[in-house]
Amino acid sequence: MKYSRQRRLILDIVKSNPVHPTAEWVYQQAREEMPSIGIATVYRNLNALSNIGEIERISGADGIDRFDGNAAEHYHMQCCKCGKLIDLKAKDAAALEELRKVINTTFDVAGEDITVTTTLLRGVCDKCADTKN
Repeated sequence: MKYSRQRRLILDIVKSNPVHPTAEWVYQQAREEMPSIGIATVYRNLNALSNIGEIERISGADGIDRFDGNAAEHYHMQCCKCGKLIDLKAKDAAALEELRKVINTTFDVAGEDITVTTTLLRGVCDKCADTKN
């Protein structure tokens, strides 16, 4: 895949920001460095980058796609109250392997080669849990 200045900029924005940005957020950031960039260019490049696996598309519980530059296997939780998307990191490789075994057993897919990529759990983040809303 060819990397234009726009595509490189968009990739750098997503990879350097752990906020799981929306396309609109990426667009606003890109305009600061490249004022002439269009929103269609941002969408087109985000789609292309996610299609080739450079970034991950996460379809949020709120219906809004977010993008993740972290290519390592990990999971996500979206807060039901504030909508924040949070990376969930396993404590170690053994814990991830145990989770894979549970998935294989629970869903009877032991013969499949399972890689969990965009698993999205819903819950309440620590910040919202600490406030009594």
